[in-house]
Amino acid sequence: MTSSHRVKRSPRSARPGPWMGRLFFGPQRLMYAGPMAPTAPHAHPTFQVMVSLGEPVRLRDALQREVDCPWAIIPPDVEHTVVHGALAVVLLHVPAEGLAGRRLRTLGMGAGAEEWLRAGELLRACGIDRLPVRWAEAEAQTRALLSRLEANVGAPPPTHPAVKKLLRLLPESLDGDVRLSALAPQVGLSVGRLSHLFRAEVGFALRPYILWLRLHRAAEHLQRGGTLTEAAHAAGFTDSAHLNHAFRRTLGLNPSEIVGVVQWVRPPSG
Repeated sequence: MTSSHRVKRSPRSARPGPWMGRLFFGPQRLMYAGPMAPTAPHAHPTFQVMVSLGEPVRLRDALQREVDCPWAIIPPDVEHTVVHGALAVVLLHVPAEGLAGRRLRTLGMGAGAEEWLRAGELLRACGIDRLPVRWAEAEAQTRALLSRLEANVGAPPPTHPAVKKLLRLLPESLDGDVRLSALAPQVGLSVGRLSHLFRAEVGFALRPYILWLRLHRAAEHLQRGGTLTEAAHAAGFTDSAHLNHAFRRTLGLNPSEIVGVVQWVRPPSG
């Protein structure tokens, strides 16, 4: 890594900016393409693959180390902050529990910003030179990114059958009891064994994964034009303030910075 990417401290103030791009959002897809603004410190249970088409994005890790990144791969459940954004960025969230996410885990990335930049070097020749506009373009770029990464990572170990079953059950179980004590009998494991196994195979605890599923459900209602309060109740949050807090802790911004600002792009029907 060249020293030009390293920044100890930023003398500038991190001024907020608009997220006025396109959000490609569907059952198996979460990609944002457009201007990237500063965020609060946050962590999400997905790998975040980032490519800037112009100036680099300045990222800060939990130890306050800052790095200018033209590309980066940020691992799940790791605190990070966007200090300074860029005008044209592609952000792809890769589920940690899926095949692509399990492959990315073999990179062994840690919690340091310089590690995210080094991992992102794999994206140097990914071929993305413009922002996607249509769903098909976003899917083509997703394939290009994942193909580039999968060519450089190892084969993941198989997922335990009980974890596979739990991952299938959870999206439809959000309206019920999603405590470990209720879920463990459904997959034939003790609470302690399931907790340990989920963390070992997915890379983080079950609770943030359930929170992510709730946020995804809330986003579905917001996409369809629901209010923050309606989305919060539909996803199992007590109120819009609870949703705001979870959204900011997980994504680093408030729902109001997205709703009514980004252009939602839905997958084609049929």
